[in-house]
Amino acid sequence: MARKRVRPTIESLTEAVGRLGLPAKEIDFEALRIHLELPEFGATVEDERVTRALREMRAARAFVEEGLPALKRAVPSLRAVAGKDRGISWTVRVEIPLLEAGRLDLRVDVAPDPGVAEILAGMAARNDPSRRLEDLRTAVAELTAETIRALRKPIERLRAQILADLREVGADAAAYVAHMDRSLRSRPFGFGPKLARALTDVLTPVRQRAKAVAREGSRLRRLRDQVGFGAYIEKFGAARRLNRRILFHMGPTNSGKTYAALQALTAAPTGAYLAPLRLLALENYEALRERGLRAGMVTGEEVLGEPDPTHTARTIETADLTRPIDIAVIDEIQMLSDPDRGWAWTNALFGVPARTVIVCGSDDALSYVRRAAEAANESLEVIPFERKSPLILLDEPVPLEKVEPGDAVVAFSRRAVHENREILVARGHRVATIYGALSPEVRRAEAARFRSGEADILVTTDAIGMGLNLGPLKRIVFSAVRKWDGVGERALTNSEIRQIAGRAGRYGHHEVGYVAATEPTAIEPIRAALAGAPTAPAADTRFYVRPDLTAIRSVAEGMRTPSLHEVMTHFARATFYAGSPFQPSALEEVLEIARTIDRARLPIEEKFVFSVCPIDRRDEIAMGMLERWSQVRAAGGAVPALRASLAGELDYQERTVKLASAYLWLSRRFPETFDDVEAIRHMRGRANDAIEHHLRQTAARKAERRSRHAIGGR
Repeated sequence: MARKRVRPTIESLTEAVGRLGLPAKEIDFEALRIHLELPEFGATVEDERVTRALREMRAARAFVEEGLPALKRAVPSLRAVAGKDRGISWTVRVEIPLLEAGRLDLRVDVAPDPGVAEILAGMAARNDPSRRLEDLRTAVAELTAETIRALRKPIERLRAQILADLREVGADAAAYVAHMDRSLRSRPFGFGPKLARALTDVLTPVRQRAKAVAREGSRLRRLRDQVGFGAYIEKFGAARRLNRRILFHMGPTNSGKTYAALQALTAAPTGAYLAPLRLLALENYEALRERGLRAGMVTGEEVLGEPDPTHTARTIETADLTRPIDIAVIDEIQMLSDPDRGWAWTNALFGVPARTVIVCGSDDALSYVRRAAEAANESLEVIPFERKSPLILLDEPVPLEKVEPGDAVVAFSRRAVHENREILVARGHRVATIYGALSPEVRRAEAARFRSGEADILVTTDAIGMGLNLGPLKRIVFSAVRKWDGVGERALTNSEIRQIAGRAGRYGHHEVGYVAATEPTAIEPIRAALAGAPTAPAADTRFYVRPDLTAIRSVAEGMRTPSLHEVMTHFARATFYAGSPFQPSALEEVLEIARTIDRARLPIEEKFVFSVCPIDRRDEIAMGMLERWSQVRAAGGAVPALRASLAGELDYQERTVKLASAYLWLSRRFPETFDDVEAIRHMRGRANDAIEHHLRQTAARKAERRSRHAIGGR
C-alpha cells in the first residue's frame, strides 16, 4: 500500500496566498513559514493567520529599512540583526572604560530585559522609532548601569591588572594601550554568568601579547631616544656626573607622598624643593626655617633667606641646574604634560644636579618619568602611595543655600567664583576667596582667613588642587563640572575631578572626605571619576621644551640674524622633527611676542628674556607695557615705578599686581633698567592690601545692608 504523501507547508502557504488574491512572486514563502513558526511539512494553514503575518512582515520590513537606522542614531548603544523573516534580534552594547578618556573600552553585549524588549516590539510593530523613545533611553540607561554594577568586581580586577602592566612597561605604555585597544575593539563579549571567567581566559593572553609588543617597540624607541635626547641630556653636565637615583612618589591627593618627600629633604645635608607655585615655595621655605635649617627661597621675582643656604625652596622655573646637592624634590611632576610650563619640569627632571631626585605626582606621569630615566641611563624606583582616608560622594545635590561652614565651593572661572561668593555672602556666610588672578599674597591671606575660622566658607577655582595649605577640609562642593581651557569649554577630566575632590578629608583630622555637587546633573560625572577608570597614560610622551640662552645665541650667530622671531622659527623646525622626543612649549605665543619684541634694537639674548617674561599675554594693556619697557631698555633708559590708584576696581588692582610682578621679574635680569624696586614692592603691597580690603569689605557691607534691611522691615 502506497504511503500517503506529506504535503510541504510552502505549498499550503502558496494556496492560501492565492485565495487571498495576493501576487505570489512578491512573497518570500520560507520567511513566511518561519515567521508563522510552522514545520516544513504537513502544517495546517489558516488564511487569517497568513494575512496577519504578511502585515507584520511588511511592517517589519519597513522598520528594518527606515525605522531601524533612525533608532540607532537616537540610541547608539542598540545593536540589531535582521533575520530572513525580517525579525530583529536586539542587544544593548555596554561600553565599560578600563582607562579614562575613551581608552580601552570593554564592550559587552546584553540581551534586552523585558521592559526594553516590550518598547522595541511596539516600535517595530508600528514602524514608529519615536514611540516611547524617552522611555527606551531610560530603560537602556538602567540596563547599562545594572550591567556595570554586576561586573564591578571583575572590572576592578582587570583594571588592577592593566595598571600593573602599565607600571611594568613604563615608558612604552602607549604601545601597550594601542595593542590592547585594537584587541578590545575587535571582540565584544556576551553578558552571562560565565563572563567573568571569559574575561580572564580571553584577555590574559591579550595582555601578555600587548606587553610583548611594548617590549619589542622599546628597543627601537630607546635607540631613537639615544639620538633624539643625546645633546639635550648632555648639556646638563652637573647632573650627568652624579649618577642620579630617581624616586617616584606616585599617588593621589592626600596620600602623603609630598610629606614623605619633604621629610627626606629636611633630613639631607643639602637639598631643594621645586614648587609649581610661588605660594608653595614660600610655605615650604617657612617650613624649612621652622625646622632650624639654613634655608632660602628663590622665585622669578625675589630671593629671601640666608646667604648660601643648605636648603632652598624654589619655583620650578628657577631651578639651579649647576650646583650639586643631596636631594631635590620636584612637586606635581604630572605638569610635564602642561603645554605652557611643562618645559620647566622637563629641565628639572633631566637637569637638577641632585644625588637623589624625588618626584611627586599622579600615576599618569609614570610613562614620562620612566622614559626620562631610561634616556639618561639612571635608576628609577616607583613608590606607590594610597589615599589615607576614603572619599564619599553625596547622592543628593547640595545647592549653595545648603552649603555649611567648613565647605569649599569650587568653580572654574573668576566670574563664577564671584557669583557664588555673592550668593553665599547674601545668606550670611563669611567667605574667603581664591582664584588664579589673585596674587600669592592675597591667596595666602584668604587661605589664612579660612583656616583661622574668620571666614566659614571658601570659594575657589581649581587652584585648590595644587596643595595650598587650607587646613582641614571636610567637604568639597563642585558648582560646575565643565571649564574653559583657553580653547573651548569642555568637561573636567576624571583626573581633574579626582585632584580637586581629593582635598576633602585631610588625614588626621577627618575619618572620611565628602564630595558634593550643587546640581543633580553633576553628580554622575563626579561618581564616574571617583569610582571609574584609572587615568590613561599619555598617548603622546614627548617632552615640552624651550630653547635656553646658549641655544638662542648659537642659532642667531649661525643664521647671522638679530631677529628673535627668525631664530625661534628655526629652532622649532630643527628640534621638532618627526620622531623627535620633544615638542614646543607655548611656541605660538612666544613667536607672537618675539615679533613684537623684535621692534626694539636689543641683543638677541635680551629679546629672549623679554619674550619669556611672565606677563598676561591675553591682556593688550600688559602687552603694550612690555613693548614700551623693551624700547626703554633699548634706549638705555630706566623704567620708573608704575603709577597706580588705590581707588581702582578689583580687576584694575589685579592687573596692577601682575604688572608689578613682571617688573620685579625683569629687575632681577636688568637691575640697571628696572631700578625702582622698592617703590614697586610698596605699590604691589598696597594693591594687594586694596584687593584684600575689597574682599573683606564687600562681604561686610552686604551683611550690614542685609541687617539694616531686616531691621527696617520689622
